[in-house]
Amino acid sequence: MTINLIAYSLLGLGLMVLTVGFFGCRVALHGNQCILATYISMLVALIVTETVTAAVGGLMTFRMVSGLEERLIGKLAQDYGHEPTSDIPFSHSLDFAQYKFNCCGIHGYGDYNGTAWWRDAQISGNRRQVPLTCCVLKNTEESNTGSPMSVVSRVLHKHTEKPWLNPKPKDEIACQVEDKEGHDGYRHKEGCLDKVTNWLQCESFTLVLLGMAMAGIQIFGIITSAFLCRTIRDMQVD
Repeated sequence: MTINLIAYSLLGLGLMVLTVGFFGCRVALHGNQCILATYISMLVALIVTETVTAAVGGLMTFRMVSGLEERLIGKLAQDYGHEPTSDIPFSHSLDFAQYKFNCCGIHGYGDYNGTAWWRDAQISGNRRQVPLTCCVLKNTEESNTGSPMSVVSRVLHKHTEKPWLNPKPKDEIACQVEDKEGHDGYRHKEGCLDKVTNWLQCESFTLVLLGMAMAGIQIFGIITSAFLCRTIRDMQVD
């Protein structure tokens, strides 16, 4: 829901920028004072909209980060797994995070001990200590590698690999060894919480900087437009 809201907000903002740009072109071509006034008003509205969007985005990020640790620990303990009774979207998301950030669990690989997934693994007999996405993998995502033609071909034919859904450990046996020295170099040891939180904050900060840069450009446009408006008025008086 949150991602969809952000996506629609950015789409609406993009349409507003396109509309304002169209009026800016009309002003440049015709020098009409009425169109110029409309253009300035739309720039002001756009700046206000961007400011509100940035504030809402920052608030939503803060709400996502607040209490994230407790929510993730609870979900991991009860809902992680790949069985029909598990929360599959959450499991895939955590698998992706573990793959992307080279991490394991929330605070570390020990978080899986005693979870529903761990108990099921012990009962089923596979005796896995951690999911395969916690292991150092030998298959990596290839969607952006290779020649341009091969990349385009994979995208068009939807052959892009998703290693977090079909992980192939470098050495699964070594990865699942309980002894720390035994799985050293074959299992990720850091937790994902700090890395995910830092990523969210970094992305939010980047969006805020981009918004400020756009606002600066638009303020310059307002000043320039006001100067042009005065020039047109003086020319009409003369």
